[in-house]
Amino acid sequence: MSSGWSGVVSPPATVPRGRGVPDHLFAMRRTLRFSDARVERSFQEQYFRDNVGYVRTALLFAIGVWAFFGLLPLLTRGSNAVADEGMAWHLVVTLGAGVGVASLSLASTFVRSYAGWWQWAIVILVLVSTSLADIHRIVTRHPENWTGVVNLMLVLAFTYVLFRLQYPYAALGGVLVIVYYNVIRVIFETAGDIELLLPDIYLFAFAVAGTAGAFVLERFARLLFLRERQLDRERERGDALLRNILPEPIIDRLKTLEPDIEDARIAEWCPDVTVLFADLVGFTARAADIEPDVLVVTLDQVFARLDQLADRCGLEKIKTIGDAYLAVAGVPRSRSDHVEAAVEMALGARESLSDCRWPGGEAISVRIGIACGPVVAGVIGHRKFAYDVWGDTVNVASRLESAAAPGSILVSDAVFRRLRGKCLFAPPRVVDLKGKGHMKAHTLLASRVAAPDVALA
Repeated sequence: MSSGWSGVVSPPATVPRGRGVPDHLFAMRRTLRFSDARVERSFQEQYFRDNVGYVRTALLFAIGVWAFFGLLPLLTRGSNAVADEGMAWHLVVTLGAGVGVASLSLASTFVRSYAGWWQWAIVILVLVSTSLADIHRIVTRHPENWTGVVNLMLVLAFTYVLFRLQYPYAALGGVLVIVYYNVIRVIFETAGDIELLLPDIYLFAFAVAGTAGAFVLERFARLLFLRERQLDRERERGDALLRNILPEPIIDRLKTLEPDIEDARIAEWCPDVTVLFADLVGFTARAADIEPDVLVVTLDQVFARLDQLADRCGLEKIKTIGDAYLAVAGVPRSRSDHVEAAVEMALGARESLSDCRWPGGEAISVRIGIACGPVVAGVIGHRKFAYDVWGDTVNVASRLESAAAPGSILVSDAVFRRLRGKCLFAPPRVVDLKGKGHMKAHTLLASRVAAPDVALA
């Protein structure tokens, strides 16, 4: 017995490859139980879900077997057999008790609490089936012969194979059947019974083989369970990495694409979104004087705050370009309040980064540009692919960010018109944007209007 495996999901890389079961995976090798109670409980739940269909099929088969052997004398001997007293008991035991007990057991599998005691119920059913066979022999006054032994072997076959019992329950059922058979033979010994020793040898050998088979099947099921959990964990890690690269709806669409279709693309026209560009003031000059590892740590701290704001406000982070940060509201899922969400993030970024410092102690200042309108969004590349957005709206937001004063938020006239009466703006000004010419822009001051006449200036 080992101290047990304390992990919940991930077995070590030495999960068996066919040669024995490592001690550290199980609490006790004899019972095959996992040492971690949560893992064991999860296995039991999955084992029942996987095998309840087999149990129901086996019970239907048992009903058919009882009914077949119950009706067989009537089919072979005709209607005269009904008048025989022994035949009446035969029908009561087989069609009445046998079919009835098996049918009741089948109905119980649909009870919600059946999962907690299903293996004990099958062990009891096996004992009842054995007792019915003995009752049938006793009341019909037939001496014990090899037919009865074959019937017991059939019951054991159900126990070891069809009912999918786990190893301890299968072993217990086999032992109880053999013990019960010997006790009844001793108590109700009749003339003409076959000697007890030879049937016991056959039953014992059958039970040993069946128990060994149940052990191997359960061991395989447990190892398969561990491997599936390990695969699930690796799949979750892969999905988590993908979610850090691509939006979740895009991941779902990528998974549905046929891998052999070379021209499959993910691209969509987004008629109304808001693009936010943020940039650190004076970064290029400062980067030349800062150690690389310190520079990366500083950028990571800044972008981590922006990532948190993007998640909180519901924006999709597209990428970082050097010290620039690009996020979009309204992709890949459209939303009616995308302008408000982008403005909320911009104001939050300005406030959140106000206490950030460069390694030399100087305050970190940020410029932000915001524009709204249509874009094209999609995934590009076959290796190291990325989700990106294109269009005039992206260019305008980038140019507005370049034209913004340090520590300010410059928005397009379209954004201003949508937020008129909701936010406080400085008087409009005309800016010369590269590739766009002269455009009217507005500096966002606050999220609430203190004086409507100022906001509309």
